[in-house]
Amino acid sequence: MNANFQKAIDMIAEQFQEGSIVCLVLFAIVAILTLVYMLRGIHILVTRSVESFNFVLFCIPVFSWAVMMFISSKIGFENLESMGLNIIIVAAGLLFSPLLMLHIQSQVSYYPVTTGKRLAWFSVPIIEIVLWAIHAFDLNASFDFMFGPRISVFSLIATVYTVIVLVRAYLLCFNVFYQMPKHMRRSTYHLLAAITALAVVSVLDTYFQFSMNASAVLLAFGLIIVLQTLFSAFFIANSSNVIVTSRDFVFQSLSTIVLTVSRKGNILDWNKKAKDGCMPLPNPMYKEPYPQYRQRILETYNGIVSKYDENVISVKVDDIENHLLFTWHDIGFLDRKFGFLVEVSDITKTYQTIRYFEEIALVDNLTGLNNRNSYIEEVKKIGVAENMPLCIIVGDVNNLKKTNDSIGHLQGDRLLCTISDAVKDVAKGNFFIARIGGDEIAILARNTEADAAKEFTEAVDAALSQIHDEHFGMPGISWGWAVMHSEAEDYNSLFREADAIMYESKKCAKEISLSGVVPDKR
Repeated sequence: MNANFQKAIDMIAEQFQEGSIVCLVLFAIVAILTLVYMLRGIHILVTRSVESFNFVLFCIPVFSWAVMMFISSKIGFENLESMGLNIIIVAAGLLFSPLLMLHIQSQVSYYPVTTGKRLAWFSVPIIEIVLWAIHAFDLNASFDFMFGPRISVFSLIATVYTVIVLVRAYLLCFNVFYQMPKHMRRSTYHLLAAITALAVVSVLDTYFQFSMNASAVLLAFGLIIVLQTLFSAFFIANSSNVIVTSRDFVFQSLSTIVLTVSRKGNILDWNKKAKDGCMPLPNPMYKEPYPQYRQRILETYNGIVSKYDENVISVKVDDIENHLLFTWHDIGFLDRKFGFLVEVSDITKTYQTIRYFEEIALVDNLTGLNNRNSYIEEVKKIGVAENMPLCIIVGDVNNLKKTNDSIGHLQGDRLLCTISDAVKDVAKGNFFIARIGGDEIAILARNTEADAAKEFTEAVDAALSQIHDEHFGMPGISWGWAVMHSEAEDYNSLFREADAIMYESKKCAKEISLSGVVPDKR
């Protein structure tokens, strides 16, 4: 069978004899095709900012090789050798594989092709080119022992080097291939086809020991396939699209911290964000139990677990609060569960926004006291035995309407804030203070009797008596209170009692509203 295959190859080779019109046309096609692809590669690089620089570099030796082979086929290789131009063919052939590999790397790897990498991959071809040049021009006879009978040593080095480079190119493709979604793999198929074409040519040439012209013809066909497949890959998916769909690249580029946890709860892997110790979190340790890691976070950064959600942890670094959300995702296939993905997100801004809306809903923006909504919620949960006795204190700001009407609402607001600040300064312990109306303040004091309420109101009045404002004079507030001794008592009745006492003490008041009465279920 090998004899028949060799015979078939010889018959085909007869059509591509050196100097034949078929051979000239073939090399001309390779040269023209390479020139077209090189110009289009430059156009892609300039106009689309797609990584095609290494493709253009690959086209340069291919074009040079095709032109030299065309000339060689026209005038004869011996004449080309006598002119010293055969070194161009040798140099170009040695540069095919490293340039192809660098182009593959630029297409499928997010690591840049640096000058150091280029020098490393070109070192062997450059050394071989220099030695071939020395031999071709017979510059130093002392190198003769390296050639002649031992010329196969250099062929062996070139073959081994080509194998290493092509294997490296294959690994680069396969590394990204398995990580990409199926609809993005077509471009990598074309890159693999290009590597395979060059590898097949190298294997066939090494195994069958073709003549130089037959090897050149075989390589020409291989280069046509290589150029076509490489160029097609540009339009299927450019390098950016290939890289951005790589799972490893996506995993390392996440702005959140991601931990891979086993079914037993041990941390197995983490992304670069976690490795850098961001968000403030300590670096994970391999096979560290997740509960232990969580405890380390709490101890290292004085963290506390949210009372609303155990997956939210608040930590403080340099007096700056950070709120972190730990979201768990199952890792599995069909009904099988292999582990978990824990995503750690910084929700500080979201948390601050929620707090802002909570304050709007529950805090009076003017005075900083709790508002009526907060007051109603507090009343709903305050009527239990452990809060008894509960003292209900009602206060109404004196002369607020008169201040608003005479010197303006701005000064009226200042009057409210002045009194509110005084109440907050005096209130201690279990005092809940809320502004429940325009000029009305309600205070719920747990475990407090009437005597304590009296002391509190007198302390506030004493503090206000020390203030003499140039606009509204000395601020004042009228008080009334009632004590709830049992949860069986009616809150609204006691509030009305306190409000009535306050009304009696408010000599200048013209309008009193029971704004602190809580709506019943009806």
